[in-house]
Amino acid sequence: MSSGFITEAEIAEARQKRQEEWERVRKPDDPLIRPEEPYDPRSLYERLQEQKQKKDLEYEEAHKLKNMIKGLDDDEIEFLDLVDRTKLAADRKKELEEEIELNDYRNRVATLQEKSLEERLQAEITVNKPKTVSNRTSQQKLLKGVVLKKTEGRKRKLNDINYGNNEDTKHLKIQNETETIIEDNSDKTLVVPNSGLKCVAILPGLGCYSESTSDENSSDSEVEHSSSKMDILGRKIVTKTKES
Repeated sequence: MSSGFITEAEIAEARQKRQEEWERVRKPDDPLIRPEEPYDPRSLYERLQEQKQKKDLEYEEAHKLKNMIKGLDDDEIEFLDLVDRTKLAADRKKELEEEIELNDYRNRVATLQEKSLEERLQAEITVNKPKTVSNRTSQQKLLKGVVLKKTEGRKRKLNDINYGNNEDTKHLKIQNETETIIEDNSDKTLVVPNSGLKCVAILPGLGCYSESTSDENSSDSEVEHSSSKMDILGRKIVTKTKES
């Protein structure tokens, strides 16, 4: 532990430091050698108390109401006016930028709404098109089940037309059948080998008849049957003898 005493060398060193500080702050009228501080016989407590009172007085003097109010000079007034003008200009510029951005945003929203409306209208048109087709098909389906009542005069006309057509078709069918049978009887002859089969009868109405009476026809048919053999359809049967 260090004792409360100091050496002479320490005193000389402290004196030299004080002299250097004095030379830095010395004025031309001040002496070259720093004067020694007067001896103060007071105790340390009294010295500290005095310093504390000085600080309190300085604080009270600085914070008095009369010292807080201060008048402004011309330079300060101009500076404050400049600050206010620059602030107002900045606020005005900011408001203009915000207004421009808002208008741009509103225009974009309006264009988007118009596009969305156009798309909706086109979608509704495309959706409504097949509906019309389905309505037409449904109407056609409904009309399919409708039965129109024909009047009596129209029914008679249709029946007469159908009856005439049926009669014509019947006559044409009978004529074609008779022509085919006659052609077969006249052109084709059936060649059958000699066997024990004999034609017993001929179906009536299939051959060609002359304009003679029924008795002559019956006698002629018997003679022809005895002379030449005929098949069921009235075609001549040519017999072949077996070669030895």
